[in-house]
Amino acid sequence: MKRYITGGVLIDGTGAEPRPLHWLEIDGDRIGEIAAGDGPRKPLPHGAVVAQDASGKTVMPGLIDAHCHISYGVARGIEEQDLFGSAEYRAIRGVYHSRHVLQAGVTSFSDPGGSWFVAVAVRDAIKAGLFPGPRISAAARYMSTHAALTDYFPSWIGTPRSGVGVLTEGAAQMRNEVRDQVKNGVDFIKIAASGESSVLTPGGGSVPAFGADEMRVIVDEAHRLGRRVTAHARSGQSVMDCVDAGIDWIMHADFMDRMQADRLAASGIPCCPALTFTANISDWGHIAGCSQSRIDRFKRDLDKAVVNLTYAWKNGVSMMCGTDSGFAVTPYGEWHARELELFCTLLGMSPLQAITCGTKNASITVDAANTGTLQTGKFADLLVVDGDPLADIRILQDKRRLAAIYLGGKPVDQTPPPPMQRWPWERSLQISERELFRETVDAAVT
Repeated sequence: MKRYITGGVLIDGTGAEPRPLHWLEIDGDRIGEIAAGDGPRKPLPHGAVVAQDASGKTVMPGLIDAHCHISYGVARGIEEQDLFGSAEYRAIRGVYHSRHVLQAGVTSFSDPGGSWFVAVAVRDAIKAGLFPGPRISAAARYMSTHAALTDYFPSWIGTPRSGVGVLTEGAAQMRNEVRDQVKNGVDFIKIAASGESSVLTPGGGSVPAFGADEMRVIVDEAHRLGRRVTAHARSGQSVMDCVDAGIDWIMHADFMDRMQADRLAASGIPCCPALTFTANISDWGHIAGCSQSRIDRFKRDLDKAVVNLTYAWKNGVSMMCGTDSGFAVTPYGEWHARELELFCTLLGMSPLQAITCGTKNASITVDAANTGTLQTGKFADLLVVDGDPLADIRILQDKRRLAAIYLGGKPVDQTPPPPMQRWPWERSLQISERELFRETVDAAVT
């Protein structure tokens, strides 16, 4: 049966200016005809069933988070991310957390890496109708190497099977890992192309981990097998190596210089900065219990990112919204729309441009042919927002302002899930943050 959403203002996600909405037709799980624009109101078809009166509200595409790690489980540290929790438990927990993501107005997300094939399992369970959740495009363990992101532990430990990365050395091993991941159902491959300033990798994010020739082996094999490739690349040289290797989209790219940004723009490869993770620690790390040294480092990183990414965007690099959700500082369902706000306040975008980055642009990481915009023939994944996000982009972060969420033409149950209990073993192994000296104790007591 065809159903109709009537009234309100339409933001279709294409970047076009908003228009008065006469009605939008939902035909099964797809969008049918759309009647919108100035001029006389087009009447509904005879006998039309109205599913939603959106008068006084905004109708827009569901958000797409291009960077959400569903296996991480709101990790407070690397141990929780990499060591604790079986594959079975992580998958069940991931299903639970996916509901939080959906209820925040995110109708699709891309999971660029995690433990085992948890994201694949969660994707398939949702697709089979076993549980509610967004559409998911899933990667598996990051393809990493020594000194890259996910190579957290000493060499005598390596990367544990439960970890989010797998060490790959040499072309044969790289090809075999790609083939194994494709066999097990991934939608794309994730490469750790650089280190990371927030963990102990040599040079932090400033040093490329793979050479361009090594990345080209991975990209060529993935493309041969019909899969796309993304990469964590912070340093300018690692971004250039990604361009040379023919990567499909890049995560972060926040330490590249202007010449490198110009080359990235010329390549047409889009970028997902994931500023929310950095900004949350920079702005509110003291509330979350982050050390002052970490907060200071993230403030410095954010300052660099704003300068570099503002230049990149204004000079033609296509930007996508993603949040690095999955950590305790970016819990599921809480911060997915903050990236849009940061694109406005830090990069100088208009709210309409930011919405385009969080819908149409981000759909590249999921299914651009069927998601990201409200157009005839695409999935009826949409939000009815109580208010005008072009007047205040922050209202998209207020779940109370989401009057309705539709996924595949069906309204989403917005009843909050019950709270989740953390298990005793699900904690970092850190005993204290600093040394306890007698002199310090004596001074505190007296």
